[in-house]
Amino acid sequence: MFNQHKTESSQQLSSTQPMMSEEESLTTKFNKYNDLIFSSKLPIPRLKWSRGKTRLGQMACKRKRSWGRTTFYDYTISVSRYYNLTEEQIDDVLIHEMIHYFIAYTGQRDSSAHGTLFRSMMNDINQRFGRNITISVRTRSIEPRVTETPKTYLVLALEMRNGKHYFSSVNPNAVRKITLMLSRLSEINTYRWYQTQDEFFRNMPRVRTLRGRPVTKTVYEEMINKMTPIL
Repeated sequence: MFNQHKTESSQQLSSTQPMMSEEESLTTKFNKYNDLIFSSKLPIPRLKWSRGKTRLGQMACKRKRSWGRTTFYDYTISVSRYYNLTEEQIDDVLIHEMIHYFIAYTGQRDSSAHGTLFRSMMNDINQRFGRNITISVRTRSIEPRVTETPKTYLVLALEMRNGKHYFSSVNPNAVRKITLMLSRLSEINTYRWYQTQDEFFRNMPRVRTLRGRPVTKTVYEEMINKMTPIL
């Protein structure tokens, strides 16, 4: 299925060569691995760098159903430049998305998004080409490329009558609306608003409706003791 030759070390650009733009760099990487791993079977999709924080890469495409058959087209691969990744890590993210692209483009079916076929291809590439491609990466453990000014989060802490606990990171413009909704719910035992800059809430969406993320009682109590109560 794949080419058999091993990855060669990347050559350093000489000082007389013009610097590539980031878009050109991503295209160069795609062409390299398309030839090396995928036998040049993949047409160049739309390639772009993103500022994604919740995922390092993404393969997206459109789909059309006709006569009971699904056709995929208009492929896009994006790779995040938000985090401080090495070139090897960026390449692993790109190849990860290229596996998704290969499966969709060749019309193969997998058991899930990262199912049996994906995992088989990933393990084969890792073994034969010395890669470190994984199913997922915890972005919380990776430093951003540029240190950002800490963000302030408005947090709603909810303790339910059934003993469950929830946190919501709330859009400040939705406070009045959500407070009204809270007053109508009998399932809530107690709630309180807090302000914090804790990174725990970095990847939590800022909601405008009453929904939250369940947490254990231990995490709940630990976090409310660290945050500043308001309202």
